[in-house]
Amino acid sequence: MSTTAMSLEVIDLSDAHRQLLEKLSELVPGLEPDSPQSLQRIFGLGLIALTMQVTNKARQQDQEALVRELGDLAKAIVDSEDW
Repeated sequence: MSTTAMSLEVIDLSDAHRQLLEKLSELVPGLEPDSPQSLQRIFGLGLIALTMQVTNKARQQDQEALVRELGDLAKAIVDSEDW
């Protein structure tokens, strides 16, 4: 899996998002609000959550091939992150 370096200055977080991030960092081991790696991890979690929503919709529309493909991709990401 390739990764792209990013600068925190590129991401503009609202005060509400920053507060949520700070609170999450109190509960999630290794989560550092000012770390690009932590933000990448959070972005990945958001993608997985969105994937779950899309998967549920695809399942309702009998798109089983899409459901399998999305599930496989999400599982690979979770497995690679060693959560």
